[in-house]
Amino acid sequence: MPLTDTQIRALHPSEKRVRRSDGGGLFLEVMPSGKKVFRLAYRLNGGQRTKLIGDYPRTSLADARLKASAFKLDLRDDNPEVVAMATRKHGSAVLLEKENANWADVANGYLLLRQQSGPAPRTLAKLNRQIAVTISALGDRTVASITAEDILGVVNPIATSGRVETAHEIRTRFSQVFRYAAARGLVTHDPAAFTIDAMVARRRGEFSGITDPKEVGKLLVAIDRYRDNNPIVGASLLLSAYLFPRNTELRGMRWSEIDWGAARWEIPGRRMKMQRDHIVPLPAQALKLLHLLQQYDFSSELVLPSPRDANRMVSEMTFNGALRRMGYHSDRHVHHGFRTTASTNLNEMGWNYDWIERQLAHVPANKVRSSYNKAQYLEGRTKMMQAYADWLDERWKEAKAQSLVNSKT
Repeated sequence: MPLTDTQIRALHPSEKRVRRSDGGGLFLEVMPSGKKVFRLAYRLNGGQRTKLIGDYPRTSLADARLKASAFKLDLRDDNPEVVAMATRKHGSAVLLEKENANWADVANGYLLLRQQSGPAPRTLAKLNRQIAVTISALGDRTVASITAEDILGVVNPIATSGRVETAHEIRTRFSQVFRYAAARGLVTHDPAAFTIDAMVARRRGEFSGITDPKEVGKLLVAIDRYRDNNPIVGASLLLSAYLFPRNTELRGMRWSEIDWGAARWEIPGRRMKMQRDHIVPLPAQALKLLHLLQQYDFSSELVLPSPRDANRMVSEMTFNGALRRMGYHSDRHVHHGFRTTASTNLNEMGWNYDWIERQLAHVPANKVRSSYNKAQYLEGRTKMMQAYADWLDERWKEAKAQSLVNSKT
């Protein structure tokens, strides 16, 4: 049986060394001194070898598994004739054979690679959770034996339960690991690529977003309160409400893109979904928020850099995580939902449909209407963006006043 952290912490030293197997050749050795060490047993050219993986707890159980898997993959690369893994009990040596590399080891090797690239903790946690689903289902299977049908057997029940987006994200994890395996010479194709047409389609564009004006006001009050403890993320969410950009557009905002004199945010096409330059007129409220953010000296070209690395964007889950902490879960309002809020209410307010669509950076499919000019309708869009920001402030004031009344009754 695999080890757990609870079991490891409970192990005490004795007069002799004690070994506890985690499976796949990985084991924990407890020294008489009390020191705990992870080691990997393997066979090479007919002889049994042991590799030091790391000390516990400096090397966590999860990291030890990742490092052991990566070593076995590296060993295979360096020794094409070695035979691949056949898991044996009680920490005994494992054989290595290219054709028999199992899914768990390859997936863990991919995880270690991603871990070394330094992603945000939440991004890594999500990646770990989703790849753990694949390992739980197919971990003992050899990578080369896994078919598109096997993958559908994992993801389709998830989609059937209503978690369509999660099912597609896990399918993507399968594909990422297969591409990693292909780069290591373990497979020649990605069966996950063939599964999309046999899955429930992603509900693109159906992002939860509050549209009722009173509820919009309550959301803004909640964001304002959130700013008390997290002023940067709070200000970012208010920018999202006023400007309704996509998540990656806001996270990648650079100071060099702000034209203070013209009150515009000019986003280069390489950062846009449609790969076209885009202008966002900045209402007075947005300019005020940007000036506030400018007071924080992050020493970064990014307006919203990661707190861990000023050269990287803030995590993609930052805004949705903040909304969840405010009580706005994915079935009620997500970050992308600010676009739904804006689109619905701007249309209700009677603004020109073409102005709204151009501000949302939607490129019409109709060829007659698809000539794209980043400054098209700019004068009208500038008036519209300021009017919408003022409309949001009115809803905010109304909700705040109602909140005060409710607190007194």
